[in-house]
Amino acid sequence: MTNFATFRSHINSHAWECELPRPIRCLQDNCKSTFEQTYNFFRHVSSYHCHSNDVQFNSANVANVSSETFDNGVEVSEWQSQSDQCSISVSECQRHVETEGITLVAALRANSAVPYCVIPQVIKSFNDVSSSIVTACKIHAVNCLSALNAGGASVDEKAFSEQLNTSVSKFEEPFGFLASRHKLDSFFSNHPSFVPPESVCFGLRFETKCAKTKPVYDTFQYVSIEKTMKSLLGNEHFYNSVLTCQSPSNDLDVIAHYSDAQQAKRKRTSSDGRSLQIGLQIFYDGMGTTNPLRGQSSTCNVGVFYYVIKNLPDSWNTCYANVHLLALCYECDLKYHGFGAVLDKVTEEICKLSAVGFQMEFPVTGKQTVKVNLCQVTCDNLALNAVLGFIESFSGDYFCTMCYATREDSQTKFREECFHLRTPFEYSEDVTLLSKAPNGPLHIRGVKRPCELNNIPGYHVTENFSNDIMHTLLEGVVPLEIGCVLHYLVTVKQLFSLNTLNERVSQFWGVANVDRQKKPPQLNKIPPPGGSLSPSMKATQCWGLLKYLPLIIGDMVPPDDEHYVFLLHLSDLVDLVFAPRFTVGMVAYMKEFIDDHLQMFTGLFAGQVSLKPKHHFLIHLPTIVLKSGPLIGMSCLRYELKNSFFKRCCHVACNFTNICKTLAYRHQQFALFSCLSGMHQRNIVTVRMSSCVPVFTLPFCIMLCDTFGIAATDDVYITHSLFRGSVQYKQGHHFLIAFCVDEHIPVFARLEYCVSTATGSEWYLLVQKYKTLGYMSHFHSYVVKLIEPAEYQILSLSDLVDFRPVCCYLNSHLSTNTHFIRLHYHLW
Repeated sequence: MTNFATFRSHINSHAWECELPRPIRCLQDNCKSTFEQTYNFFRHVSSYHCHSNDVQFNSANVANVSSETFDNGVEVSEWQSQSDQCSISVSECQRHVETEGITLVAALRANSAVPYCVIPQVIKSFNDVSSSIVTACKIHAVNCLSALNAGGASVDEKAFSEQLNTSVSKFEEPFGFLASRHKLDSFFSNHPSFVPPESVCFGLRFETKCAKTKPVYDTFQYVSIEKTMKSLLGNEHFYNSVLTCQSPSNDLDVIAHYSDAQQAKRKRTSSDGRSLQIGLQIFYDGMGTTNPLRGQSSTCNVGVFYYVIKNLPDSWNTCYANVHLLALCYECDLKYHGFGAVLDKVTEEICKLSAVGFQMEFPVTGKQTVKVNLCQVTCDNLALNAVLGFIESFSGDYFCTMCYATREDSQTKFREECFHLRTPFEYSEDVTLLSKAPNGPLHIRGVKRPCELNNIPGYHVTENFSNDIMHTLLEGVVPLEIGCVLHYLVTVKQLFSLNTLNERVSQFWGVANVDRQKKPPQLNKIPPPGGSLSPSMKATQCWGLLKYLPLIIGDMVPPDDEHYVFLLHLSDLVDLVFAPRFTVGMVAYMKEFIDDHLQMFTGLFAGQVSLKPKHHFLIHLPTIVLKSGPLIGMSCLRYELKNSFFKRCCHVACNFTNICKTLAYRHQQFALFSCLSGMHQRNIVTVRMSSCVPVFTLPFCIMLCDTFGIAATDDVYITHSLFRGSVQYKQGHHFLIAFCVDEHIPVFARLEYCVSTATGSEWYLLVQKYKTLGYMSHFHSYVVKLIEPAEYQILSLSDLVDFRPVCCYLNSHLSTNTHFIRLHYHLW
């Protein structure tokens, strides 16, 4: 046993050296709780396991300690013995205090809501507190000596006082090395995992101020890809994740990831096979940093370049830690200088990394060459055209980056083979014609300028094969078509009123236990076909409204209503497009389905609404899946969420002298903290609190004994909730656990408990199974009921068909109460 303060300092020292395994297991008194952050772990230990300020140290919480030895070579038993005897040296105590301070400051600097100017004040306050404590200790020590001298003891008070002052003076300002902004920056910049942004010259322009004209060198912030890769791959957990997740599917007919698509297979055949190949997906978007209602709000708008590593699963790349910063620049500088300087810098580094790469020493494989390639560029439609060098207007012809579509043809042709696709050879001809007419047309068949990314080996803009389904569907096609359908159902046919719709929506989200954050706002009005819904919705809100609208209004609409049938067809289309994996047959089916949907739309709303360019982009989705993998892997939703970090930083910093440099530096501080804390891992299971109960007290005692091979008198740990990544598995949630082989229908279950044995570290889901009665197309959901008598099953998290909980809704508006389960997307 050791005291809690020493225990905490020692664990923090290992965390700073990236030596803590994830998740952190408690293991105090055989506790099964696990945590992602050390702060939560310490709070748990101090609340539930700190008896008389003594805690038990367990070496399982320190990685790479094969002989149970610490950095100073002292074994666990010896170290604990020394702690008990209070024989730790003064230098060791000082190191513990510094470790506590470093941990505190690292967490503060990684928080986007904390201004950096506050941190030195916090350190000053801690120094003042420490100084007061030391002064009090001195007074008490002198008083004790005075009392001893009064009792006749021979103690040299002056000599002892001087010795005491000398020994404790170093604790008066324990955080002095972090007490200023300069010291903070110097300390954290020297950490091996920190990747600093660098200023790169955009170009020269002349600016007139106070009747004087002077040259101004515009710059942008760039974060080196090579340094970021070295920092990430230097983390053993991240490297193992890349090795585990980059393997393609064994089934040649399945497309579940970019590695299963045709482009990845072609690149694998051309690689040497010995090096570690890293694929990048680059994103660009413009972002406002100030209140748009104020004057000159666009002056400080910035352009952000991100990227993700395509070797990781698409579900992993949705978190902040796995979306990496590439460059930050002012939008006004982009308009003046163009994308050339930024893309030239990106192209130069990727060309070097793809041809030569860099070498690193890895724990298992030893020295290995790492090469980085560009897989694709994904943005919203306007930004994608701007980055790739195509026209940024969608009101004319040749607006598509994949084909030579015209506005007239896009209104009547709904299959990709009806259009002439762009090729690298024809693109070169367009660029040549454009260069020969510098004062002529602004573009040649949509090509406005040559793209610098074409210089990267293995990449060409005509073979980018990317489309953002968030902007194309959720912010384009879906709200437009929902508005058209609701106009006929509410205004023309008057099947229900707008107030009834809003009441039903509010009632549904009041009882739903999933997707609660996607609740759409109340609609103010239903516009005529072609108008936009009011108020406008976010992409996730629009998706949530479409997903559950059949359950909300299905009982008020006759089954043969043509507009409602079209709404169901739109729901099927969105479910298919957002599917996490495809087969070649599914891709062929989606091609026909999109053709049918566009024909239905033109048939129902002919003369009222014309097809938008985003409708045309739908016909390219099947080819994109075959070439680049599931469409969810190129959705910009993850990048749009990342923007919130920078916007919070802007609102907190309130210093726009060089906002790009400020944001880039703060993001890299967040990246350092993410690397140290293992935030990139999304398969970590964390449990906030659990309880230990005998097996015989549970109604499913026999099944637990048979599954785990334990006796009824043994103990198991249960909890009502756990987290894997950011997904919560909570009691009462419903999951898709299997597909019935004979009837080809899904099998659902409700989570009752999360269970773990006393000797194991893995958590299991104990679920109660439902019987699927069938699929009711009118409600776009499955009808289910609980099996009687109750039938339970124990599953691991990897046994689930889909890791997301699904919505089970009791529709009380029907003559009989019926349970409906709505899937998020198409699964098989």
